[in-house]
Amino acid sequence: MKRPDGVTIIAVYEFLSAIPGLIGLCAILVFAVPGTLAGGDGIGDAAVALFALGIALLLIGAGALLSVVTGWGLLGLKGWARWLAIVLAALSLLAFPIGTIIGVLIIWYLLKDEVKQAFEAAA
Repeated sequence: MKRPDGVTIIAVYEFLSAIPGLIGLCAILVFAVPGTLAGGDGIGDAAVALFALGIALLLIGAGALLSVVTGWGLLGLKGWARWLAIVLAALSLLAFPIGTIIGVLIIWYLLKDEVKQAFEAAA
C-alpha cells in the first residue's frame, strides 16, 4: 500500500519541529557554556551552572532526536512511529493555541482507519 500523503506531511512536520531544538543546542554550546566558563563567580557556581546546562542539552537533544526518529519511522510506515507521533502530538497539546490545533489534527489523522490500515499493510 502506498504511504498516505498525510503521513508524509506529518513526517516532514516532525523533521521541521526538530530544527528549533538543534538551534537551541548550538546556542547553548556556543554561547552559554563558554559564558559560564568565563564567568569567574567561583568553581561551585560554575559547576552548578554547567550541570544545569548539561541537563538542558540532554532534554533538548532528546526531544530533537525523538522528532527526527519519529519522522524517519513515519516515512517507513513503522507502527511504533505512528504511536510515537501520537504521543508527541499529545504533548504538543500543551502548546496553546497553535500546538493544540496541530496536535489534535495529527492525533485525529493518525487514528483514522485508512491510516491504521496503511501502517498494518506495511508491517
